[in-house]
Amino acid sequence: MIDFLRFDFLITPYIIGFVYFFGAIIIPFLVLFFAKKYNLHIHSYKVKFYMLSILLLCELLWRIFCEFFMVYFKLLGAMK
Repeated sequence: MIDFLRFDFLITPYIIGFVYFFGAIIIPFLVLFFAKKYNLHIHSYKVKFYMLSILLLCELLWRIFCEFFMVYFKLLGAMK
């Protein structure tokens, strides 16, 4: 407990794992929401291809973003 109060124990790396999975589940719903918001004709093959491309790109960027912070906190922990 004292390590937690003196910031010797970092909880953020554990939280980032949860945040990643939460975001990975939410991203497809956001893509679909914006497609409906801007009245895209989802039945078109071209729109489906673009939505799938955007979905994969967003998932990849989200993964890179979370991995960046995981590496940052591992380096921070290694420096102690």
